[in-house]
Amino acid sequence: MGQKKLGIENSRAVQGMAALGGGITSTGGTCGVIVGAVLCLGMVYGKETPEQKDDPAMWKAGRSLHKRFLRDVTGGKVNCSEITRVDWTDKEQIKAFIKGEGRVRCAGYTGSGAKILGEIVERFGSLDEL
Repeated sequence: MGQKKLGIENSRAVQGMAALGGGITSTGGTCGVIVGAVLCLGMVYGKETPEQKDDPAMWKAGRSLHKRFLRDVTGGKVNCSEITRVDWTDKEQIKAFIKGEGRVRCAGYTGSGAKILGEIVERFGSLDEL
């Protein structure tokens, strides 16, 4: 999902997302697509100061995104190591992932996550649909 669609023009946001690969810095933890998409929701709908109250709709949108991504993309898996079947501490497995179809599959997960995020942002005005 593009920054223009989100109403954000910030190269630092893209730079900050770089560390999410491999399940947050190649630890095999939570899929970076999920984390990145939720961060985008926060950037669009979150409070701007600690004194403000959270918008309950942001939480609803985040839960919807999480549920749809797990249901439609990863078959219920949340951790990168489970989704990719890669031990991110094993250099040989990482090399095989990069040289094989792993990066292509991962790009597909990223595209699917962006699509889901876009649909949620487009529908956000109608909270009953989330």
